[in-house]
Amino acid sequence: MPDYISGWRTQLFGSTPPSARLGIVAAVVLLVAESMLTIFLRTIAPTEHLAAVYLIGILVISVIWRLRLALAMSIASAIVFDCIRNWPKANPLSTESHNLITHLSFLAVTLTASALAALARAGTIEAERRRREAAAIAQQQAALRRTATLVASNVSPVELYAKVVEEAARCFASPTAVLVQLMPGDEGTIVAGHGTEESRTPPAGKRFPLLDSNNVARELRLTPAVCAPIVVDAKHWGTLIVGSHTPAQRDQDIRAGVRDFADLVATAIANAATREELAASRARIVSASDTARRRLERDLHDGAQQRLAYLRLKLGMVRAAVPATDAELTQELNNLDTDLTAVTRELQEFSRGLHPAILSKGLAPALRTLARRSLIPVRTELELDQKYGESIEIAAYYVVAEALANTAKHSQASEVVIRAHEADDQIHITISDDGIGGAKPRKGTGLIGLTDRVTALGGRLDVHSASGRGTTMTAIIPLHQSD
Repeated sequence: MPDYISGWRTQLFGSTPPSARLGIVAAVVLLVAESMLTIFLRTIAPTEHLAAVYLIGILVISVIWRLRLALAMSIASAIVFDCIRNWPKANPLSTESHNLITHLSFLAVTLTASALAALARAGTIEAERRRREAAAIAQQQAALRRTATLVASNVSPVELYAKVVEEAARCFASPTAVLVQLMPGDEGTIVAGHGTEESRTPPAGKRFPLLDSNNVARELRLTPAVCAPIVVDAKHWGTLIVGSHTPAQRDQDIRAGVRDFADLVATAIANAATREELAASRARIVSASDTARRRLERDLHDGAQQRLAYLRLKLGMVRAAVPATDAELTQELNNLDTDLTAVTRELQEFSRGLHPAILSKGLAPALRTLARRSLIPVRTELELDQKYGESIEIAAYYVVAEALANTAKHSQASEVVIRAHEADDQIHITISDDGIGGAKPRKGTGLIGLTDRVTALGGRLDVHSASGRGTTMTAIIPLHQSD
């Protein structure tokens, strides 16, 4: 049904009629107009046929102002019509048959019209009630959908809590909405609050005892309210409280809606806890891997590498003792020395790959060393003036090392630019080249490992490689993860 039709129907058949004073004025105006029309028409038509003119006013009053005023209108219309019909011998109290028929006819029309109007009014009221319920449900679902989107987007808990109480207060037209977290010692903490007035907004972060219900209501500045528990992993985490204007507002629909909001908060809290546990687990794995690398590098340096150095020294002593005339033996010893030197160099390279010892001088010098070793010319723009946590420096080092290695192998670039700076409590690293691009980072196991390492620190690693436009690798590593 079009909105304008629905609006007229609601005005005509609404639950509350217009004022009685307006109805009396309308009845008088209608009677005067009908009488003037009847007096005019009696000159061209029999008066007995003009009674229908007064039915218009009776129908209007019956539909809009209901039965009581409609009965008065019916009696007044019959009397006025009898006066006009019998003028100048009019007797409104006459019991002649034609007068009685007029009164009874008008009364029948009044009762019928009032009954039909009552049915239409009941249908209109029910339709309006259903429309309002549907609008409320749609508004509630939209609010829940917006909140669920926030939950899925992994926003910060503080932002999510504030949005939940705001959406709940708006959805249920509530003067106050509060999210309370249970604390040890029978205390509660307001984590978020929303009020229609600034003075009614409960202050976030405030703690108060929960044993005194009057104190709770006073602290939260609550009117009658609907509460829903927030249960996370079978434990009562807190409560979502939505105030109402009157106790009558606290019906089952509002309770169900508040429970839906509370369930979304519980889901968000559980998701956040899972993400924190996952991040902590990945950080522990990375830390354990780095520890194992350091141990292996130390063992190689103190064990195998020292042993090889000793063997080369002994070999040199043996070679010096061989007579110059024994050219064949001298050549064999020289070959053996060459092989030992190659093994030592390979072991040193392997050890360097296990744990970057050059980080002992800081991240910026280590990155400059990588740039000097690169097979492709590298330009560095580094604004890193301090020592960072070991896990942060190792992650940044490996990001640059992997990017330079991939560039040398695949990019056909003529220059690489390394930019690194600190901003917003994060290290921002960008490695870009002018190569052919078109890299597929998802296929590289090295990049997968780097992504895991950076993500474990709460950071992000992105690779953009449009064909013909070079490759850019960007890493953002937060500093608050430093050891």
